[in-house]
Amino acid sequence: MHKVLITGGSGALGTELLKQIPVNWNVYAPIRAVCDITDYKAVCQAINEFEPDIIIHAAGYVDTFGCESNIQHALEINVVGTTNLVKASLSLNCKFIYISSEYVFGGDDGMYSVDDRLDPKNTYGKTKAAAEYIVMTHPTHQIIRAPFVRKIYEKAFTDQYSSKHFLKEAAAKIITNIQLNTQPIVHIAAERLSLYDLYVKHGHSVIPTTMSTNLSKVLPKDTSLISNEYE
Repeated sequence: MHKVLITGGSGALGTELLKQIPVNWNVYAPIRAVCDITDYKAVCQAINEFEPDIIIHAAGYVDTFGCESNIQHALEINVVGTTNLVKASLSLNCKFIYISSEYVFGGDDGMYSVDDRLDPKNTYGKTKAAAEYIVMTHPTHQIIRAPFVRKIYEKAFTDQYSSKHFLKEAAAKIITNIQLNTQPIVHIAAERLSLYDLYVKHGHSVIPTTMSTNLSKVLPKDTSLISNEYE
């Protein structure tokens, strides 16, 4: 039986992971009031008391435009918080799973492999890339980039491309790869599609739209990934 500590358990991905995690795993998903990842002492206390053999770090500040307007908060959550978790877990014999983002890539070309150089375009991507390098210092780390759609919006871009799964499927694949994929960096990727085409393919009716000049300054054009997931 695994003892698994999950950060970000109240977020969209964390909530879905908790629904799908095997019932025989002993899971601890502390709320922020108990384990604020920006508080090193609180992180140490939570990890040392529970002594997990797997840490799934799914917490993060994921609002792309929020990161642009509040860089300090993005740094605190995505970089400092990750640093605290890595430091606090080094003394344990545990596997450290970091849920990263396809936004660590610049989006000029698309179809990125796990061997491609990180070249983030926006603050969110830069903080996630910085966190990836920090996680790589952990001797038993695994970085998972698993783009997913959280919900159906009224409008969707026809000129921004990715390889997203819907949330439920992405969470299931993350759990499978944590258990069976031994590669240090994992891409869990669906077919390369625009968000509009993805919605239409799955029978959703949405209004097509394109990125404005201001949006394209922040949002990468094509962050599709080449999968190396366990299937």
